[in-house]
Formats: sequence, structure tokens, C-alpha cells
Amino acid sequence: MGYEDKPGVPKQRSSLITTICILAIVFGAVGLLSGIVGLLGQIFASSIQSAVANIQSAANAPGMEFQREAMTRAMAIATKYNLVLIPLGLAKLVVEGLLLVGGILALKLNAKGRSMLLAALFGALVVESILVVPRIMVQRETQAVMAELMPKIMAAQQNADKLPPGFNMGMSSMLSGAGTVAMYSAIAWLVIKIAIYIIGISYLRKPQTIALFDNV
Repeated sequence: MGYEDKPGVPKQRSSLITTICILAIVFGAVGLLSGIVGLLGQIFASSIQSAVANIQSAANAPGMEFQREAMTRAMAIATKYNLVLIPLGLAKLVVEGLLLVGGILALKLNAKGRSMLLAALFGALVVESILVVPRIMVQRETQAVMAELMPKIMAAQQNADKLPPGFNMGMSSMLSGAGTVAMYSAIAWLVIKIAIYIIGISYLRKPQTIALFDNV
């Protein structure tokens, strides 16, 4: 993957640069889409809660009071972390935009694109490492609420007398287990992304890599 500068020979993009740029473009595009949706949900959490509460109030299904309680408590958890999640979410949107634009420009061996992509990888490394902490806290607290209330909701919707013994405990354990798997999966994915960011930063800073972008 090295590069030897030869006069008159067009500079060729290495396979690793191509891979880094494509991953940056994918991460940036997907991150922008999911980030905008998540940020809007975080900002308008109270409005969403009110709308859902109005819909639920019109219904009279069994267990509806538990569903309202679950929604209220889940939204309260999300709102509690707004002061942390909203600024970090905005910072992440900026980073995702830089990843997308920098990846596209660097793919064309544009010198400014390399600088932009390098800054974006640094930013993604920092922001995502910090952001994972409040996200895990929100997930854990929400998981605890659902593990507590979901068995009650299901029991109210069915004939509680016909439910097998230990149903509530089994349902709570299943929900807790699913939440734990989701949490560790998110952490594993973050570790993979951090490794990609570090590899990208290291490679883009090498002199032979920088030479590919000179005078382009």
C-alpha cells in the first residue's frame, strides 16, 4: 500500500484510502439520518408524550394505565438527559457531515478532503466515546422500567388467572437479558468503529499518504 512518487506518473489511490473513504461516507450518511431523527425525538419528547397520552386516553384497553405509566417514565428518563444528549447530538451531526463531505473529497484525492476527513475522524473518536455513556444510562434506566411494567401490561391484557406461575419473573428476566445483549452489542460496535477511526487517523497522517494528496 506504499507510494513512490515518480515524475509524470499519475498518483493512484491506495485500496486502504478507498476503504477508509467509503466507510466514512457510509458512517456519515447513516449517522446524519439517524442523528437527525434521534435529535428531533429528544427535543420534542414532551410533545410526543402528550400526543401518545391523548391517544391512550381515548382507548380503554386492559392494562392501558400501565402503558401510560411506562410511556411517562420512559419520556421522563429521556428528558432528564437532554442537557447532555442534545449538545452531544448536535456535535455528532457536525462530525457526521464532515465524515460525509471529507470522505467524498478524499476519495478524489483532494488535499482539503484529507484534512477534513482527518478532523472528522478525530471528532468522531471523541464525541462517540463520550456519547456512549449517557446513552447506556438512558438504556439501562428505560430497560428497568420496561422490565417492571411489561409483565403487568401483558398480564392485564390476558386472563391473569390463566398465566403460568412465575410469568412475571420470567418476563422481567427476558427483558433484562434482551436489554443487556443490546447494550453489549452497542459497546462492541463502538469498539469496532473506534478501531476504524484510529486506523484511518494513523494512515492519513503518514507522509506517503499525505504525498498522494499533494498538489491535487
